[in-house]
Amino acid sequence: MNDVVEPAKPRRRNGWKIAFFVMLVLFEFAREWAVLADAGGAVPNGTARVFSYGGFTTAQGRWARIDGGGRLMPAVVTIDCRQELERCIEASTTINDEYVYSPEVDWFEAKFSDDAVTYENDVPDCARYSVRIDLKLKKTFAVRERKSNPANPNCAKLEPRIEMQLGDPYEPGADPTKGHFVPLVSVLRAVLQ
Repeated sequence: MNDVVEPAKPRRRNGWKIAFFVMLVLFEFAREWAVLADAGGAVPNGTARVFSYGGFTTAQGRWARIDGGGRLMPAVVTIDCRQELERCIEASTTINDEYVYSPEVDWFEAKFSDDAVTYENDVPDCARYSVRIDLKLKKTFAVRERKSNPANPNCAKLEPRIEMQLGDPYEPGADPTKGHFVPLVSVLRAVLQ
């Protein structure tokens, strides 16, 4: 009768193994987060608008093609026109990959009417821009035409004619998960949808 049954000892867990796998998952999630953050690129911010009052007209947005061609390089543009000066000032900031370039600011002689403000930008080596701010439609349009005999040989690479409109600067890009191995983010995305 002296058979005493000792209680079974609980199995000891290997804490370092659990910590190793938790850290492995956290490092993988951090890697995927960094890959997706780098894949996004810079995105212009703001709102497309046209406003006119008392001889002052302003337009802002991002040039987008309306002629069915490919995407343009992202650029945020602001145009301010003063009728008493018969001039418009155009400021644009270009974005290429993760680089944001300093603004280009130019003055142009403008023509004012009751329903529109128009001017031509002949500053670039390769092209001429004809801009029209339509006050009735509250929209801004431009046509870029390649110059016929430019001094710069790289100008031949430009399309002969592009029609554009100032629109909202934010334009959703491609899905950053495409082309990247991000299994944890893909699973999390599938669970949340």
